[in-house]
Amino acid sequence: MSWVVIGLLGTYHGLNPAMGWLLATALGLQERRASAVIQALPPIFLGHATSVAVVITAAAAADSVVPASTLRWIGASVLLGSSVLVLRRRAHPRGGGMRLGPGGLVAWSFVMASSHGAGLMLLPSLFGATHVHDGAPPAGIAVLVVHSAAMLLAMTTAALVAFRLTGVGMLRRLWINTDVLWSLALAASGIVLLLT
Repeated sequence: MSWVVIGLLGTYHGLNPAMGWLLATALGLQERRASAVIQALPPIFLGHATSVAVVITAAAAADSVVPASTLRWIGASVLLGSSVLVLRRRAHPRGGGMRLGPGGLVAWSFVMASSHGAGLMLLPSLFGATHVHDGAPPAGIAVLVVHSAAMLLAMTTAALVAFRLTGVGMLRRLWINTDVLWSLALAASGIVLLLT
């Protein structure tokens, strides 16, 4: 998987309302200040990046002990299974309310990113590339940095544009079922993993 694709996946995660920009915008609208939007973004980013880092760490551990062909089949099965689960899920985790502090935002973001399989989409870029070669840092770290930076940029842009221009009212008119798109993206990643 190319660095451009890894960046585009991060951008997609950042633009997906379920990954946090919508919550950051809502918090800003509730408090009627843009600084509340900005303050919500780092904890949301940290929760997402932590979820992705868990997948990268697990992939690196598995990559060192499981044969590559077996790992591809396992990874593809997890991706395709996650694709089906995303389509079948009817509700997102609840109970946090709108009065979340930084710790609550980190936890919420971690749960959302994990339940959507955010890090799983990166599996095709991780297997066979997570070890240290010639003193260079593991590719998994570079994948995390590129993916997360693109996600943060897209999320920040979406949250501030929605806060400044339209609020969340536009979503009533322009809503797209991102779970269907997300499920298709997970399935595509599973197929790519099988074919590599």
